[in-house]
Amino acid sequence: PLVRWLVGRQMAHAGGFQGRTNKLVDSCYSFWQGGAFPLVQSLLQSRGELAPGGAIYNAPALLDYLIVCAQVAQGGLRDKPGKGRDYYHTCYALSGLAVAASASELPGVPEGWVNGVRLINPIFNVVNDKVEAALEHFRAAE
Repeated sequence: PLVRWLVGRQMAHAGGFQGRTNKLVDSCYSFWQGGAFPLVQSLLQSRGELAPGGAIYNAPALLDYLIVCAQVAQGGLRDKPGKGRDYYHTCYALSGLAVAASASELPGVPEGWVNGVRLINPIFNVVNDKVEAALEHFRAAE
């Protein structure tokens, strides 16, 4: 049920995610919903229910939405066209962009959209190397 619900939140016509049924797409859900996909895909792959490199959401469509629709020319990101940019949506849209950019297959996505995007840890929403350093620090302190 969780996987079906998550997959159903990605809107086919826009590529972005909605937070709930019958709501419009909102860029922050690219992380709140999209951040769950690497975790779910890893679990399904470990159970043999998803082929390695397989995907259960459309990362290129999400990147399209974030770069084409959510990006503001003056900088920052907004929840949807017609809205203003703000720090909240910029933070979580960038986090969702980082999750989507780490997908194994990104057909049709220009390299410039994902070059330089660092891998984030979808549990902590922090770049992965910083999470690893923090975990190592606290392991050594034990």
